[in-house]
Amino acid sequence: MMKNIKYFILSILTTLSFYSERILTEIILVKGKLGNDYVSDSINYFRQNSDFLLLLILTIALFFFYKKFYDIKKSKPYTILSLILSFFLVFGFSYNTVKDSSLVTGDIILFSISLMKYLTYFLFLQVILNLIPRLFNYDLNKIKLPKILTKFKNYYEAHPYKTTIIIILIAWLPYIISFYPAILSPDPANQIKQYYGMPTQYAECVNLIDANILITNHHPVFHTFILGGFTKLGDNLGNLNFGLFLFTCFQLFIVISAITYLLIYLKKLKLPFLYRFVVLLAFALIPVFPLYALSSVKDTIFGALLVFYLIEMHKLLTDSKYRKRDYFALCLLMLFMSLVRNNGLIIVLFSFPVLIILKKNIRIPLIIVLLLSIFIYGAHNKILLPAMHITSGSIREALSIPFQQTARYVKYYGEDLTEEEKEAIDKVLGIKTLAKRYKTNISDPVKNEFNKNATKEDLKNYFKVWFKDFFKHPGVYFDATIDTVYGYFYPNTSKWYVYHNYNQTLIKSGLDYHYNDLDLSRKLLSLYGISFPYIPLLGAIVNIGFIVWTYFFLVCYLINIHQKKLITLLLPALSLVLILVAGPVNTYFRYVFPIVLTLPLIIGIILNIKKKN
Repeated sequence: MMKNIKYFILSILTTLSFYSERILTEIILVKGKLGNDYVSDSINYFRQNSDFLLLLILTIALFFFYKKFYDIKKSKPYTILSLILSFFLVFGFSYNTVKDSSLVTGDIILFSISLMKYLTYFLFLQVILNLIPRLFNYDLNKIKLPKILTKFKNYYEAHPYKTTIIIILIAWLPYIISFYPAILSPDPANQIKQYYGMPTQYAECVNLIDANILITNHHPVFHTFILGGFTKLGDNLGNLNFGLFLFTCFQLFIVISAITYLLIYLKKLKLPFLYRFVVLLAFALIPVFPLYALSSVKDTIFGALLVFYLIEMHKLLTDSKYRKRDYFALCLLMLFMSLVRNNGLIIVLFSFPVLIILKKNIRIPLIIVLLLSIFIYGAHNKILLPAMHITSGSIREALSIPFQQTARYVKYYGEDLTEEEKEAIDKVLGIKTLAKRYKTNISDPVKNEFNKNATKEDLKNYFKVWFKDFFKHPGVYFDATIDTVYGYFYPNTSKWYVYHNYNQTLIKSGLDYHYNDLDLSRKLLSLYGISFPYIPLLGAIVNIGFIVWTYFFLVCYLINIHQKKLITLLLPALSLVLILVAGPVNTYFRYVFPIVLTLPLIIGIILNIKKKN
């Protein structure tokens, strides 16, 4: 009896936790802010809305859920993760709704509500996370397949390469035709302008080595030369669009090769056909994959290279036969990852040394591979690019966090600054318009006014002010940081997902890039791409917060089944998440596209380990 009372109270508190967020959100949407009378507003909202039946059903469902599962054995890793994820949920709601922590810390009532939410979310998630591993124990081979799927299975298992490529191409063909020649966002469009020697913001924000060389390494020069080279080739042949399409074909070849290799590798690991079939359907039918395969951003090729990198890491971890030419190919792969994306080397350095530590028997060749790739990359950056008079990117790209903190401080507490402090900030960021330029979810407007002529002394003085102001109003610094990153850890939000719009950057520069006349099909495919994240359950597949949570869960799962060495395979994704914390944009899908592309591989490898155990 006492247990039933406990389950009933817990189900009521969980329901109230969920519903409190809806009420607060509705009040803010109607009034524009929460206000001091939010308690009476909440009561009135509840009276005026017929949600009682829905709340009753939810409470009853939660009661039976807790009654059946609450007392299951709980493991320590999942308990710790539940504590962390509950924190993300409570604070994520506040920042997503009002752009600060006031819905948690505003007053004693809000704090009490948040505390209730934190505890109930923790208990709920603790049960959920301990239930999920049961899914890993389910044998997919026991599921009886329909006859048509059995026939497909027989053909697919006999011809996996051909079948995978054909299915992907057929599924992606409407996108390839509709978005001919390529999807260009501002970044790759400006890369092409750089290749053509045209002025861009990236050249304007640095002091160029040579005023006649307008290419910078803000975007990797290696990728810029590939993209610009294909474009120029088509231009020389009389059709710039054709050149862009050649690049699209080149990128499609790399991405489809990576997907095919991923599925073939899962087949070699003897993963159930049904799992591999679902993964194939996901790559074929979920719109982010074809849309990014057609988008010329550097993250697409990097994601494909990351697939190859993780497979090679797994081969080494499992003592697969490795020859000299394999080590050479691995060195090239790591080098290309570093050249295609500026933080690619960081991801390699965060993961590969762990592999070296684990593999004592082949430590020397692995060290040689790492050092050689670092040496060539260093020679590329420090010798080749300067010799070509190509300037490095601006230091401002590494300073998103302090710049956002200063901008928010100036916006809300600018009157507290002394004239000397204002002068120090002005010499680096331009204080006159700084408050207006501040945007909570993107640091580019602040960074774009960085003074490229700021001296080391100017930066030193700025950081003195930045450090001193932290102790005056630390909450501002906290809010500024969380506001730019919370979406990577909070699933109940979504922003920049896919590129699809026609970008006119090249047209304005006199280069004839344009879409074809298939406006209707483009609109339909774009609508599908934009709306997919909001499809119940399925949308979670491309939800950034959910993807990051999945990787956190997999870390705990591997710890729990005593397969800690396989966490090495998760390190590239985890390092990318750490990089995002210092990044310029909140909830930007292209930044996480590489770890979304590789997630089916990681889950497949873990399923294989579980099957063996």
